[in-house]
Amino acid sequence: MKRKIAAVTVARSDYGLYIPIFDEILKHPDVDLQVIAAAAHLSPRFGSTIDQIRADGYPVAATVEMTQELDDPHSVNIATATGIPLFSKAYQDLKPDILLLLGDRYEMHAAGLAAVPHLIPVAHIHGGEETTGAIDNVFRHSLTKLSHLHFASNQDHANRIIQMGENPSRVFVSGAPGLDRILNSNPPTFEELQSHLPKELTPPYIIATFHPVTTEPTDAKIQAQNFLRALQIQTLPVLLTMPNADTGGLAVRQAIKEIASDFPHLITVENLGARLYLTAMKNAQYMAGNSSSGIIEAASFGLPVVNIGNRQQGRAQSGNVINCGTSQIEIEKALQKAFDTDKFTKPNIYGDGQAAQRIVKTLASIELSPDYIKKSFYSQAIIRGEQDV
Repeated sequence: MKRKIAAVTVARSDYGLYIPIFDEILKHPDVDLQVIAAAAHLSPRFGSTIDQIRADGYPVAATVEMTQELDDPHSVNIATATGIPLFSKAYQDLKPDILLLLGDRYEMHAAGLAAVPHLIPVAHIHGGEETTGAIDNVFRHSLTKLSHLHFASNQDHANRIIQMGENPSRVFVSGAPGLDRILNSNPPTFEELQSHLPKELTPPYIIATFHPVTTEPTDAKIQAQNFLRALQIQTLPVLLTMPNADTGGLAVRQAIKEIASDFPHLITVENLGARLYLTAMKNAQYMAGNSSSGIIEAASFGLPVVNIGNRQQGRAQSGNVINCGTSQIEIEKALQKAFDTDKFTKPNIYGDGQAAQRIVKTLASIELSPDYIKKSFYSQAIIRGEQDV
């Protein structure tokens, strides 16, 4: 009997990373894929991207509608409370052998919480990383403790997972699956990208995304305004994707709306989809904003990145990133530096493009005894200087 792998996807940000894993599962003779599409995927405000999942040919086995109209902290908690019983019902109906989770969003955390009473082994991708400027950091580490099997993007992150008390025999260095698409496939042509845009985009251009910093939600609008004003005075066209469903996201959207009429070289899109986003990155002069794709995937394109503010603070970088503050003058200086920077040529620290194969091979072959869901704290010596304590 095939092993059933239920994968939860809650937004465009994780879906693009899942694609090589989904493809690998569909090819594997011993596992079946059950996609649980949730949250922003079902929201018209965020582009109803469940349609893209289905168009890509992946089996949507269940849906969980939980995204709220507002994005304040109370609405985030309502979304979480709404999602938990709906995820629970999906697990009850689908009876997966393994639940696959990715990343650090609050919606994904709700999916992890709902799995605990069902005694479902949980596999988590991208644990052990740090983004101290976002509340996602807390959700990521909590998901590590809710999970039984871990796929880290590099050895440092694997070590951090073990440091949190996870058994090393359950921690695997897979690499980041988002790199698989870049290194092993050809993205759509630039002409196809152009056909999906509201007006003509001529290279060279800047690709940009600005998400709210969820530990600084009251500053979201002013930070976005500073970013947009700095972009406005650049000579290059700007292709801007909209922010996700975080606290402060509506304020960022308002800032974009207010400046758009005075920003003729700005092209805004809700989202490009996973494949067209790669095309946009491949053909850009540089990237700017605070998206994790600038930290993890952009180096594989040799793309210089201006990383603004604290949202990605603590995340390991490959050397292609120019970090700056959130004032307009700091951003302007960083944008000019990126414009003057040559393509990045060193290896990406997040992997070699073989993550999906490693992940699916492990999911298919790992022995799942009745005791697998029982967790104990893995203790190890704490090293302080040269003395083991």
